[in-house]
Amino acid sequence: MGVAMKPNISWAEDWEIDLEPEREAAVSQELLDIFTSFWDFADLNQKSKTTQNRYSNGLQALGGYIVEKAVDEFEDKSKTTYQMLIDEIDAREGPLIFHDNEKWQRELDTVCKKLYKYL
Repeated sequence: MGVAMKPNISWAEDWEIDLEPEREAAVSQELLDIFTSFWDFADLNQKSKTTQNRYSNGLQALGGYIVEKAVDEFEDKSKTTYQMLIDEIDAREGPLIFHDNEKWQRELDTVCKKLYKYL
């Protein structure tokens, strides 16, 4: 993936699907707020570039997944972004996003475990 970076507005642009632009924008902004406060809490700017990359990539993938889920026709539209996030992660793992890449999925699971503990 790309350069390690703290969550920022360009992530929301990557998550755009254009099915429900208003809902997508709202969910994206809430995710960015959560991810940024998590990033600061975990003091990730002080960690190695490898660690920053792992968290950046994991959070970007998770955010895209949640935004997509937010506009899914089968999803409960009354759920808050926080509820959708908590429904997808737990103390052991995150959603299965990287079906065919075990290493990336393990890294995502690690990020999700830490985010769950933070939340």
